Amino acid sequence: MTTSFNLRLPADLKAAVTEQAKRLGVSVNQYIVSMLAQGAGAQAEAEAYFRTRAARAKPGRARDVLSRAGDVSRPLRDGDQVD
Repeated sequence: MTTSFNLRLPADLKAAVTEQAKRLGVSVNQYIVSMLAQGAGAQAEAEAYFRTRAARAKPGRARDVLSRAGDVSRPLRDGDQVD
């Protein structure tokens, strides 16, 4: 099942989408659907990744790491300098 809705795009973005679709040999609609599907898939993948990471997290560990950040008493290592 498909549905339709109006989509407002800036003229320059519409031109870019039209050009990309033309180069790929697909309709503007097919191109936009493909891009939306890729974006939604990437978002879902990122959410799953961070859920997994969060499940492995050890409460308090971030505080331990942050407590050592910016410790000026530790000597700089090669590559730490900012020019």
